[in-house]
Amino acid sequence: MADPFKELLLLRHAKSDWKDPELPDRERPISDKGKKSVCKIAAWLDQQQLWPDAVWVSSAKRAQQTLKRLQLPKTIPVETVDALYLADTERLESLLANFPAQTQRLLWVGHNPGFEQFLARLIGSDAAALGHNKPFPTATLAHLLLPEKALQAPQASARLLHYVRPKDLKKTDHA
Repeated sequence: MADPFKELLLLRHAKSDWKDPELPDRERPISDKGKKSVCKIAAWLDQQQLWPDAVWVSSAKRAQQTLKRLQLPKTIPVETVDALYLADTERLESLLANFPAQTQRLLWVGHNPGFEQFLARLIGSDAAALGHNKPFPTATLAHLLLPEKALQAPQASARLLHYVRPKDLKKTDHA
């Protein structure tokens, strides 16, 4: 029998570099601080053995670079999903409805404010209730458990298993 639950990992891209104000938003890379932050998240994922079965990543350069810094095993399928670029809650809900049947744990690498609002919708509260001034800072990871039936109607249906901000983690050797 299939597992009645799915897991969704929401990873906001690492801090972007604003040195070149002429650079189009989609082309902004991650900053040095962002590189260090995502390495902390990668180490945490490895320690927890929470690697995804599949990854959907925004087409933005900063999201692509964030994913690369995670150093996922090469066997994990990765799909660039343009719809994740600056997606709003409604777009994220429609993407969730397309959660691959054969996938148990899916990682999305994307953006705010969409991720923050989507997280609030999924857990049924204001994301600010997580107790932080910035509810979904860069390179933050939310690990959610969703009943499979909630993929079609996700409002207040998820359980937040982990909420990990880089600043809450110790420095790693990878950074």
